[in-house]
Amino acid sequence: MSNDGTQSTSSVWDVLASKAQIAARQAQQQLIEAQQRKELAVVRSQKLDQLLAEYSEQLNAIQRRSHSILEAGNYRNFIVQLQALKGRSTAEFLALEADCTDARKSMATADQERLKVESLARRALDQAREQQVAHETREAEAQGIMQYNLRNRARP
Repeated sequence: MSNDGTQSTSSVWDVLASKAQIAARQAQQQLIEAQQRKELAVVRSQKLDQLLAEYSEQLNAIQRRSHSILEAGNYRNFIVQLQALKGRSTAEFLALEADCTDARKSMATADQERLKVESLARRALDQAREQQVAHETREAEAQGIMQYNLRNRARP
C-alpha cells in the first residue's frame, strides 16, 4: 500500500472522528443548558415557596386582628394563584428533569460513538501501518533476492 492510501484512510477517519467529537461537544452543551434551565426552575420554585410562606403568614396575622373580609379574600386569592404557579413550577421542573435525563443519554451515546470512531480510526491506522511495513519488507526481500541472483550470475 502506498503512503497516499494510508493518508487517505487516515483523513477519512480523522473527518469521522472530528464529526463525532463535535456531536459529543454539542450533546454536552445541551446537557449543560438543560441543567441550567432546571437550576433556574428550582430557584423560581424556592421563590414561590418563600412567597407562599410569607403571604400565608400575613393572612394569619390579618385573621388574628380585626380585618375586612375583602382584605382576607384578596390574600386567599393571591395564595391560590401562588399555589397554581407552584403546581406549574413543579410540572416544569419534572419536564426539565426529563430533558436533563434525555440530554445525559444523548451525551453518553455521542461519547460512545466518539470513542468507537476513535478506536476504529486507530485500528485502521495500525492496519495501514502494518500493511505498509509488510509491503516495504517484501520490497526489501525482493531487492535482496535480485541482488543475490545478480551476484551469483556474475560469478563464473
